[in-house]
Amino acid sequence: MGKLPGDACPFPRPFPEGFSECAVFEEVALRHRRSIATPEMKVVSCRNLTVGTFWDGGNHHYGKCRLGDSAARLELAKNQIVERHTYINSYADSERDDPGLTPIIPR
Repeated sequence: MGKLPGDACPFPRPFPEGFSECAVFEEVALRHRRSIATPEMKVVSCRNLTVGTFWDGGNHHYGKCRLGDSAARLELAKNQIVERHTYINSYADSERDDPGLTPIIPR
């Protein structure tokens, strides 16, 4: 099999509990069982993970990130940081002498 497309998820699956290697990872926990006689299992996946298909002399399926390639994922992570920083700063109390903790939830 040839090289995977740029939007392929580079991390092995299933994702372990507490996975934090990807900056835009959004955990989705799925519970299933193979039959009534077997115990229920929990599988951790990512909300952005879909199935992609590409042709390389044969039809192949791969774990595709719906957000795009690594550059697109990095850009999204940067934008999320800026949005959070802007939100936190908009609710910071600039009249206090000691900075203390910045409130995250609006008053």
